Amino acid sequence: MDYQVTMPFKGISADDRRSDRRTRLVEAAFAIAGTEGAGALGVGRVCLAAGLTKRYFYENFASLAELQSAVVDHAIEVMSQRVGPFRPSGPRGPPQAWLEAFVGALVDDECLARVLLAETHGGALSPFRHQIIDVAIAGMAPPDSDPQADLRARLVAYAQIGTLSELCLAWHQGHLVMKRATLVDVLADLFVRISGAPGPDGEPSGRQRGRAPARDLSEHSLSHKVHVFGGAPPGGRGVRKG
Repeated sequence: MDYQVTMPFKGISADDRRSDRRTRLVEAAFAIAGTEGAGALGVGRVCLAAGLTKRYFYENFASLAELQSAVVDHAIEVMSQRVGPFRPSGPRGPPQAWLEAFVGALVDDECLARVLLAETHGGALSPFRHQIIDVAIAGMAPPDSDPQADLRARLVAYAQIGTLSELCLAWHQGHLVMKRATLVDVLADLFVRISGAPGPDGEPSGRQRGRAPARDLSEHSLSHKVHVFGGAPPGGRGVRKG
């Protein structure tokens, strides 16, 4: 016969104890996904890491998929706490502070970086990628804006988040060798270019400031990207390393 313990134990209520067990399971799963990959998650493996029996797993989760969802929610909450205070104050607000907080969070927490970027990109947590993108878009938007109602703002936000996640993932995996400050500056410049907003100096960005046209820039970027990843640029040979 199933029953629930409702009496306090050592001054801690049953609800608080259950909440604590759930937190331990989620944090253990987050650590496993962030170090070994989400594919390593299993009921027994997580319970062992959390110091709990399987009974307490099923007390909180009906399936492994529910736990995976909770891990993603936990990662989003951790990132939100780090970047929330730096949210742009207006549609033309400089993105550097927000980007610095975002990149800093990935630098400081490798588990967070792997869960948010790698494991949701093509791993076991990929079904939750759109959830992360939607939260990121909402977090990037100025407090008085509504990306859901403004189609152009949403398209711009998708482009910015795609740029941010791909470059941060490549940088975190060692494919892009640059200092953290340089990465932030590059991302900030790309954010300005994508949005079409004035640059930090108040002047128009992109080709309006005399830079290369979009087509030329994209061709250069493609060649550079292939070179960075050790391949051959279009129509040429790869660069031998060493």
